[in-house]
Amino acid sequence: MNVKKTRRSERSFYAKWTLPDCRKEKQLDPAPHQAVALRKLDGWYGKLGQNQGGGILVLPTGGGKTFTAVRFLCAGPLSDGYKVLWLAHTHHLLEQAFHSFKHDTLGSIREPRRELSLRVVSGTPGHYPPRDILPKDDVVIATLQTITNAFREQLSALVQFIKAAGKKLFIVFDEAHHAPAPSYRNLLEGLRAKGAPVLGLTATPVYSDERKQGWLKKLFPDGILAQTRASELIASGVLARPKSFSLTTRYTPSFEGADYEKWLGTYRDIPEYVVDALANSAERNGFIAKTYADERKKWGKTIIFTDRWYQCEAIAEALKRYKVKAGSVYSHVDASPATVALRKERDSDTNARVLESFRKNEIQVLINVRMLTEGTDVPDVQTVFLTRQTTSRILLTQMVGRALRGPKFKGTEEANIVSFEDDWREQVQWAEFELEDGSADDKVRSTTHRPPLQLISIDLVKQLARQMADGANVTPVPFQALMPVGWYKVTFDARVDGSDDIEPQELLVMVFEDEIDGFKALIKSLTRSVPEPFGEESVTLEDHRESVESWRAKFLSGARRNPVDLQADLLLVARHIAQQQRTAPPFFPFEMRAEHDVDKLAIDFIESDLGPRAIDEKLRAEYARSDRFWRTLFHRYEQLRHFYDGCQVRILEATNREADPETYRPPTPDRGRQPSVSEPDEHVKKEVLKRDNRACLACGSNRTLQVDHIIPVYHAGSHEPDNLQTLCKRCNGLKGTRTIRFTSASTQLTHALTELPLGTVPNVEDAANPDQWGRFFRQTFNFFYQCGAVGDVTISSRGAGYYDWAVTLRSGNNPAWLAPHLEELVDLIQSVREKGRKPPIRSLRIRAPGQRDLVYPN
Repeated sequence: MNVKKTRRSERSFYAKWTLPDCRKEKQLDPAPHQAVALRKLDGWYGKLGQNQGGGILVLPTGGGKTFTAVRFLCAGPLSDGYKVLWLAHTHHLLEQAFHSFKHDTLGSIREPRRELSLRVVSGTPGHYPPRDILPKDDVVIATLQTITNAFREQLSALVQFIKAAGKKLFIVFDEAHHAPAPSYRNLLEGLRAKGAPVLGLTATPVYSDERKQGWLKKLFPDGILAQTRASELIASGVLARPKSFSLTTRYTPSFEGADYEKWLGTYRDIPEYVVDALANSAERNGFIAKTYADERKKWGKTIIFTDRWYQCEAIAEALKRYKVKAGSVYSHVDASPATVALRKERDSDTNARVLESFRKNEIQVLINVRMLTEGTDVPDVQTVFLTRQTTSRILLTQMVGRALRGPKFKGTEEANIVSFEDDWREQVQWAEFELEDGSADDKVRSTTHRPPLQLISIDLVKQLARQMADGANVTPVPFQALMPVGWYKVTFDARVDGSDDIEPQELLVMVFEDEIDGFKALIKSLTRSVPEPFGEESVTLEDHRESVESWRAKFLSGARRNPVDLQADLLLVARHIAQQQRTAPPFFPFEMRAEHDVDKLAIDFIESDLGPRAIDEKLRAEYARSDRFWRTLFHRYEQLRHFYDGCQVRILEATNREADPETYRPPTPDRGRQPSVSEPDEHVKKEVLKRDNRACLACGSNRTLQVDHIIPVYHAGSHEPDNLQTLCKRCNGLKGTRTIRFTSASTQLTHALTELPLGTVPNVEDAANPDQWGRFFRQTFNFFYQCGAVGDVTISSRGAGYYDWAVTLRSGNNPAWLAPHLEELVDLIQSVREKGRKPPIRSLRIRAPGQRDLVYPN
């Protein structure tokens, strides 16, 4: 049976289905647990006039919550003429939802409805912008960020869609267990106020603890409508039991210092050039292939997730050398093959043929570039290979979900999750998969929470490098002072920089012995009153460095850690408290901290008067102990040995000085104060230029760039990168010896300047040049707010943007400050355009998040 569906292109995220054709197709039968959930959802829907119109469906990963929700919508709201607004956090989830509306499900939509149109809306390339929403659309699947902005601005396209729905608008909210920021809560509450019922979806158990429900009860007053636990589905054979394997590649990625610093706080996955290097490593790809080949019977039918098409081909070729039958699948998410021959080989039907061969067991391994949303549903997959770690929990969950089909649905009893982990030199908190079961007792998880050994290891290795670089290998403090006493687990949602995706974050904040009291006092203070902006998904350290630094100075001034590192951790704690209804993050003590004390080993060996050979033998035996973490903390024995030597020197020195080895700290030699220099080192300048994208932070120019001191050297400003910024020669001259932090996104001024510091006005020849006007606005407004206030300037060479201009300020900058200068500014613009024989602009709009737009004309 051919089901008619129109598409804009091969991978368009718009579809129109002909429902009479779908009704002729055999419809997918729900699993027993899905059928139970559907009956409960139908009962809730049938009483919408009597209940409060907001409830949650809870099904674990692999349990089919998206299918269940779509099936419910088809049999209920869509059959009754409702329009659906489906909201999710990331583009991955949007695409998963879009591809769940299929002919074998849509047939359950009853007569007389004859067509169903779906549209995916977000800021992701390939998706539709919100202005393309039409009143006749039936299902709009969109990111929260996009719809929130459109709803706040009353975008005509969205308003008309909602108006067309009338009293028949139904909301689906995916990942509903995450407490949304106030702006998103306002959206959902605003839609519910219009009578729209809201169905929340989540794979994460919802607890009965009242403190954890607060906001849930407001948005979903009917509570949990249906819930099934993972353990129940595993016992019944619906889900496979996941078994995790972590394999070390011994590959050390190059993640340059300046790039790492710039990446921190963006919540993006690791940079593309790092991914390229991982995908290009022949040795690493060979190791992945050999891992499968050596234990092919154990791994069985396997999907290998990669990042690049050429990595697919490299691993496939390596597997063929081991006589393993493998095929590759890749599409729009990756670059096209580089040669004409390869492009011809990879025709539009190749992926379908490879998938079919995999389904028929003609090949054992399917290698793909993260094709997650369509065509890769193969029930009997036994293993997934994750060829690199990711920071995205949503992406990780989708990949792992490919192997979780149980024997009841032609799957396997156990699912092997194989993660390939590299030897990172930077602290990256990777996403981890956990099939949560829905126990109402948090303590079950807290007692089994694993220590962040990789983060501790990176800290220790960096400390060892500093000791060795000093020429005298002496640990500066007792070894236990270098080991955390525990860690806070913080949970919040964060907007991924450069997109409108919202990623749930679950991060660990390590706490050391000289910090624990300060953290407790700060958390006590913040749970009483935390500034509201810290609850926003897009908050950054640059936006609120002054507030965070004041907390550090008040509560943690005596801590030995780098102040900038502490500021970053304090921000994480504040974000958790702000989003979790002023609830403190849980603390996990490092229960085996005392068992990992190099000082204690050194004292024992000294008191036993052991010689060099005996020390080496005993230390090697200690390193090899299976009940210790030494081999994770120190990847090589030599690292532990060097640390031991440094501890031994400190302890012997304490003994000679008749000091207590447990508290003794070696004196720091006074080398005398050197004459100050006016410029930072060249390598520091290069890092700053790279960090700032080789562009002036005040105007955006990339010419005549200079590295400027935020606090000038004249006023004893330092050469630390945090005190440096990139400016062009002209902007540097305009700044002079003033302290203006263009690296900060929001102004620190308490009131507006009385005069508008006009930037470089475009020449008559550039009267219609968008780039020149963009620099003018950036320079003028950034100097006016004395920070990097301008986020975006919207001016075009043609179309509406040629006449209607807009400047978007970053959060924390009030457009109203510019009101006294608006007429003067527009007069200047019109004068330049008139002299250049260009038509006048029609409007100028200045906007900022959470602020009223300033518009000319009024």
